[in-house]
Amino acid sequence: MAKKNVAVLDFGTSCISVIIGDRGINNTFDVKGFGEINYAGYMDGQFLEPQRLPDTVRTVLAMAENNARCRITDLYVGVPAEFCVAAVRSTQRNFPKKHKISEQDIQSMYDEADEFGASTTHNVINRSPIYFTLDDNRRVIDPKGVVTTRIGAMFSFVLGERDFLNVVSSILEPLKLKYVDFISEPLAEGLYLVEPSERDACAILVDCGYLSTSVSIVMGDGLVSLNSFSLGGGHIVADLAEQFDLPFAVAEQLKRKVVLSFQPEKGDYYEVTQGEQEYKIDAGIANAVVAGRVTQIAKMVAKCLNNCKFEYPDYLPILLTGGGVSYLKGARDLISKVLNKDTRIVAPSVPQLDKPHVSGILGLLDVALKQNKLNNSFLSKLFKKS
Repeated sequence: MAKKNVAVLDFGTSCISVIIGDRGINNTFDVKGFGEINYAGYMDGQFLEPQRLPDTVRTVLAMAENNARCRITDLYVGVPAEFCVAAVRSTQRNFPKKHKISEQDIQSMYDEADEFGASTTHNVINRSPIYFTLDDNRRVIDPKGVVTTRIGAMFSFVLGERDFLNVVSSILEPLKLKYVDFISEPLAEGLYLVEPSERDACAILVDCGYLSTSVSIVMGDGLVSLNSFSLGGGHIVADLAEQFDLPFAVAEQLKRKVVLSFQPEKGDYYEVTQGEQEYKIDAGIANAVVAGRVTQIAKMVAKCLNNCKFEYPDYLPILLTGGGVSYLKGARDLISKVLNKDTRIVAPSVPQLDKPHVSGILGLLDVALKQNKLNNSFLSKLFKKS
């Protein structure tokens, strides 16, 4: 594989994907290869069919390689929110006289703040700055080269569950890859989707997927809070299938037709066709079923925000992404009403890839390309083979 190309492995809740790409013009992406396979996913921090995981991962990697006509040697693996924990730590250093901050100073401050080495359940996979403070009380993200007598730092550490890391590592081991790195998907997504100026003031990012939803509070270049729960768009489909005794594929089609902003009258229905079979579904009941589950998801988001120990401005909007409810007509307005917060749909600003359901993998690709280019980042390398 050409050195500048990067391969990313993404564990979604409905499919496993691999993308091989490079940076395109105007900060877009040049996708060389792609592979995707549906699988059972995960809930409550557990893979639903772990015995099938190795074959699925290896198959999707081979699929992307064949598509790109190249061999993957370096791989960046996204760690989903359900397998991540975010923690914030602070540290400060005083100098007897004016001192020019070096990269070594910054790294040693990270090491001072990193108190997670004794953990038996998690490994630090990402560490990044929320902000640094100087002796004139200025806040900066990158203090390298600044002259000061005092520097304080607030750092974000994202830890990955060791069980997840070990499972994936054991699957990849036989492939003899030269380099494997783990990246927190919610962190990558936040850094990619939210502009730096917006992150400076703090931002709330909600990614609702097929079986899982994450709630991240992004500040600076880090996460100050991360929560997740196992509810998503797939639960809406399951509700419709159960309510109307429908095949799952038909219920999926029905979900896409539902318009929550529409007030059905008696006799209104949604029409869904599969093969030669035609289904007419009571629109009022369908809307009520979907609205009930979307409301539950919104209330769980509110619970996550209420449990957040980090103080953030109350006026912050909800930035909603992921494929779970973003495409559901009227869902954004309902979530906004339940949370009493402005809610906006966000997606990658990339032609032909400007879809909420690809926010996660493109966020991973963006961070991986930066890591690959700099060869020196705050992402911890868990293992590297010669």
